[in-house]
Amino acid sequence: MVTDEEIEREFEEFSITIDDVGILDKLKEICSSCRLNASQLCEEWVAFSQALEDSDPTLATLEKFERKQTHEMNKRVQTQFTKIEANTKMHTKEDLDDLMSAEDDILDMYSTPANKGALKRAHTTPEMAVNKRHTSVSHTPGGVVPFSPASFSPAAATPSLKYGSRHNAGDVVCSTNPSSRQGTKWQGTGADIKVTYADEKIALHKNFKYMFQKQVDKENVLNEMIDEMAEKLKIQHGIEEYAHTTSPSQGEVTVVGRICCDAVGKLNASSVMLEGSQDQSQGRQVKLDLTKVQQFALFPGQVVAARGINSTGSKLVVNQLYEGVKLPFYASLDRNGENLSNSKDPFVVVVAAGPYTTSDSLMYEPLADLIRMVQKNKPDLLILLGPFVDSKHEKIENVDLDETFESLFKRQVDLITQATERQGTTVVFAPSQRDVHHDFVFPQPPFRKDTHAMDHKNIHFVSDPCTLLVGNVTIGLTSTDVLLNLGSEETACPPGSSDRLGRLVKHILHQHSFYPLNPPNEEVNVDYERLSHHGTLPCSPDLLVLPSDLRYFTKNILGSLCVNPGRLAKGQVGGTYARILIQPDSSHTDASVSHIISKSVAEVVRI
Repeated sequence: MVTDEEIEREFEEFSITIDDVGILDKLKEICSSCRLNASQLCEEWVAFSQALEDSDPTLATLEKFERKQTHEMNKRVQTQFTKIEANTKMHTKEDLDDLMSAEDDILDMYSTPANKGALKRAHTTPEMAVNKRHTSVSHTPGGVVPFSPASFSPAAATPSLKYGSRHNAGDVVCSTNPSSRQGTKWQGTGADIKVTYADEKIALHKNFKYMFQKQVDKENVLNEMIDEMAEKLKIQHGIEEYAHTTSPSQGEVTVVGRICCDAVGKLNASSVMLEGSQDQSQGRQVKLDLTKVQQFALFPGQVVAARGINSTGSKLVVNQLYEGVKLPFYASLDRNGENLSNSKDPFVVVVAAGPYTTSDSLMYEPLADLIRMVQKNKPDLLILLGPFVDSKHEKIENVDLDETFESLFKRQVDLITQATERQGTTVVFAPSQRDVHHDFVFPQPPFRKDTHAMDHKNIHFVSDPCTLLVGNVTIGLTSTDVLLNLGSEETACPPGSSDRLGRLVKHILHQHSFYPLNPPNEEVNVDYERLSHHGTLPCSPDLLVLPSDLRYFTKNILGSLCVNPGRLAKGQVGGTYARILIQPDSSHTDASVSHIISKSVAEVVRI
């Protein structure tokens, strides 16, 4: 499958930016139907667009482009079929006897004479008979690798050519508070950084046994999620009482439950069901008729309240939806205590998300450039989110390296520790489910304490997800691509009517969960008992970090500063990271927004 990231990267090389999700989906559809990869698609489009006034693709021009590509593909297939027919020859008994008597491989015996030349064994000197019984059956892609010392070293010995030839390093691709950005110095302030969990009661400190989840326990957890959100919605919106989801009523009633789909497939406006809790509705489902609702954004697993008329007991005609409740900020809670001591001190944060090496190398060149930047600017806080040893990297999938996954990870941690230990930068490591050497479960415990960096006072290993407290500033973060998972399942009306990325972030803040999607994506191994305890938001974070394969951004969402730093490496080219100057406002009085939102500056920068 061709990904959005691959298409965006190829088109960006020709200065063509694609922001519309519909355009990306259409381009992927053309790739699938016309059997093209991202590079071929981009080349074909550039050639096709020469006759157009505007090289940026639109749905109308893509329809013409698809018809042209389909026509050319049919011509290629017909030509290949004609050649195969012309080269096909029927064997006779004499031909088969000759083939059986020849000293060729078993594969050659099943080849036609027309194709046999490409499979013949090369002549060797001296000519010796090969004992095929002891020949290795392993296959090396691209041919046999000659014996040399290099054959025992990681294939990462060759640097990435595309990464080294980039010309846009250091470019700022997006930012917030542009009026405050002028004259911003990204040097560390020397602030005394102390990193703790915002709520120790829900913090995940150590490993736990997983894959022992019982269905009845999962059911209880999901049911409790509905009941907890129902109580918050009742207080927030002044709802008097909830009705049974399937009880007929000729007047308006309010029901609460979890959004689900009426069949296997993607949710749409015609397939929305609402599943009530066991206590309120015995787990019964009712179909939602949303024709009277002018605007909504729903996804499977979302807990909402719906007000409408359910005259038959089988369909609720919805007049109004209550989609969530916003949590208060940490600074407005009564439990601050001694944490106010550093609340006025500004500090600089650098955030980067893996992978930290290009797809054609294991030399970790982007990580090395990031470390050089950190040594130069000396930020107060460096947050690094996994994957560090990416399970999706081709060389790691093929185990094409001469060291263990754990030693490869330790080497990167030690390198980062040595580079930052003398300059006062506090470093936070968060794991990813794509880290091949770590537990494949969500929520994910911190990395194991088996490196000397664990004893360093400025090095912190935290769980995924977590909410950290720095002074009086809360930082929520997760390395799981929840935005991509939500975006692939969400249905919204009217389509394209609002900021899609901002809308996805609102779902997380309104549902008080770092992963509110249910059922989860097949690549996310969710333990629901742990999720209900360790994967929730204790408060609205001042800074929310959500790395994703979707487009990078820095946004003010519901009063929180939300950042997608992108990936430090994207295929064979460099990616992006984020830098944030956090400036708490001591005169802040508006409890509906964060006390850092008015003066802080955030930027996403190309590595």
